[in-house]
Amino acid sequence: MIGTSDLRQLATFTGERAPVLSLYLDTDLSRQLKDQAKLVLRDLLERARQAGASAQDLERVARFVDLEYDWQGRGLIIFSCQEDGLWQPFPLPVPVKSQVYVGDRAFLLPLSKLQDQYAPYAVALVSKEGARLFLIDMGGVIREEATSGNPIKHQKQGGWSASRFQRHEETMAAHNLRMAAEAAARFCEDNACPRLILAGTEENTARFRDFLPTPLRQAVVGTIPVDPAAGSREVVERSREILNELEYEREQALVERTITLARSGGAATLGLADTLFALQENRVLTLLIEEGYTAPGFVCPSCDYLSSDEAEHCLFCGTAQSLPVPNIVERAVHKAIQQGARVEIIAGSKALANAGHIGALLRY
Repeated sequence: MIGTSDLRQLATFTGERAPVLSLYLDTDLSRQLKDQAKLVLRDLLERARQAGASAQDLERVARFVDLEYDWQGRGLIIFSCQEDGLWQPFPLPVPVKSQVYVGDRAFLLPLSKLQDQYAPYAVALVSKEGARLFLIDMGGVIREEATSGNPIKHQKQGGWSASRFQRHEETMAAHNLRMAAEAAARFCEDNACPRLILAGTEENTARFRDFLPTPLRQAVVGTIPVDPAAGSREVVERSREILNELEYEREQALVERTITLARSGGAATLGLADTLFALQENRVLTLLIEEGYTAPGFVCPSCDYLSSDEAEHCLFCGTAQSLPVPNIVERAVHKAIQQGARVEIIAGSKALANAGHIGALLRY
């Protein structure tokens, strides 16, 4: 899996002796044959060769896919600059759009979107006898635990004894759910789960939630009906459905908040020029970019000030003439990651598009 430290390390890397080759390859064999994926790879590597990628990187990538990659994942990302010691392959359990990029730095925009879209979360699949706990990251289960209490036996007879047995069954179920909630609290604390989804029947998830400690109860983002015997793949698919809806709502609210703050003179920016200046001052808390947005710009070789306009002398340090770069937005992503800011790639927001395609919430 790709962690925050991996992303920050890549954001600080610059190719000195050779350009960086960034490859994103769809390797989902449920939708294509392996030979088809290899044909796409061949075409991408040819484009990379024409764009100036080194022969060492092209050969290393081709060899890895042919001889080392196990084709178990649905996506593959590779960053390579052999002459400067960079080699980072990342097999993923989620598909990616096949594309290639050659430049002095790694192409991180698609990876930033993936990390945001498939951020880690936990699922508690509960029943009256216990719970199955799943830690899901990048669309795949990376840890699973089960907790089981006293077995619940169903009474077929009627009358007074049946009523007494039913009360006993409810007592056992409450005990099991309480124990499962305690296990879920430990599981989420040990794995630093920022979000929790409850799965199972409406009755069981409601009772289970009541037993959770208050901080974890507040981390619950939704519930889904899932059979307790469901496989991990179904758990992932059903949980992704609700997360996609919540993510869209969250992104729209984030855009609205940014626009409102910026237009009222608060701690936010809109548009390329103001956002780049806030990045230079290290004031960006969250960088918002419309998906697919690119723009040419300029970078100061002395202080790394990013700007949308050319100037004879850097507007920030005043020493050197800025150099042109084909996509200043990608440079902004690198700088934001280096500074520890969150990067949000926003899809389907007309409001952000009309407000300049890019903006930021600021620290102050």
